[in-house]
Amino acid sequence: MNVADNIYIQRVVNEALAASTKKEALVVGAGDCATDFHLIKNNFNVLSTDYKKDALYEKRMKDYSHLLNYHIADILKLESFPVKNREIVVCMEVLEHLYDYKKAFKNLLTLTEKRLIIGVPWRRSFNDPSPPPIGHCNFWDLGANNGFKDIHEFAKLSEPHSFYVEKILTKPEDAARNQAALLIIVDKK
Repeated sequence: MNVADNIYIQRVVNEALAASTKKEALVVGAGDCATDFHLIKNNFNVLSTDYKKDALYEKRMKDYSHLLNYHIADILKLESFPVKNREIVVCMEVLEHLYDYKKAFKNLLTLTEKRLIIGVPWRRSFNDPSPPPIGHCNFWDLGANNGFKDIHEFAKLSEPHSFYVEKILTKPEDAARNQAALLIIVDKK
C-alpha cells in the first residue's frame, strides 16, 4: 500500500511524528498492520496488538516483521498488554466494534503516555453489517443527530486532557462515496 493513497494513514503517521520524541508506538487493533508498517518506515519502534492475528499480517509485514513486536491483547483487559504504557498509542477502526467502547477508551488513555490517536468511521461509513466483533455496533457523528452518537462524548471521557476531533477523508474516492472517518487526538502532556 502506498501511504500517499491513504490520506488516513498519512495523517496518523504525521500526528504521531508531531508528538513523539522517543519514536515509540503501541498500536491497538493492528489488523493487517497497515498503520504499523508506515510507522516502522518512519523509524518508530512499534508494538502491535490485536485480539487475533489478521490473515494479511504475514503478507504485509514479511519484510518488516523482524522490526515489529506483535502480541495478542484485548483492549478490555489491560493485563493482557505486554507494556503498561507507550508514548504514542494508535487505535484505528476498533471502537465501533465494541459494545463496551467507553471502557476500551479509558484503557487506551491508561496505556497512553503522551498522545492517543483514535479513528472511527463517520456515521455508517465502511459499515460491515455482520455482528460484532466483525461488524459495527457504534456509529458516531459530529453531533448527536439522526440516531448517531455524538463523537464529543470522548471529550468528556478525556478530561482533563486536551481533545481534538476532525472529520477526514481516508482516500480520494471517499468524497464521491459520502464516506469519512473521525480522527480523535488526545494529548496528555
